[in-house]
Amino acid sequence: MNPKDEEKILGAAEDLLEDQVNNLNARTVRRLERARMGALEAAGESPWGSFLRRRWLMFGSFATAATAAIALFMWFNASPGVLPARQIEDFEIITSQERLDFYQNLDFYRWLAAGENGPAQGKTS
Repeated sequence: MNPKDEEKILGAAEDLLEDQVNNLNARTVRRLERARMGALEAAGESPWGSFLRRRWLMFGSFATAATAAIALFMWFNASPGVLPARQIEDFEIITSQERLDFYQNLDFYRWLAAGENGPAQGKTS
């Protein structure tokens, strides 16, 4: 179906609906108007609706402010000079010039260094 045929069909349907609305009897028009007004009142003018919306808005604002306050408190109370050992290791790995395989065998090199600094093995006094 091409767009011109579609427009003709939609135009005809619109005209038919408008004719039917214009030919409604007065009783049906009044009932439809009352139903419409009742729906609009129920949607917008309920005292509980606006109260609950304000309450949730207030709760959301408070939750956002509390989260921001906690984040700022944690940010400013962090000690800038003290890093956990794991973060120091990671920082050393990132900034070093060593090859990656050195860090893959880091536990072995630590064990080897501890053996060199410790008591000589195999010697008895």
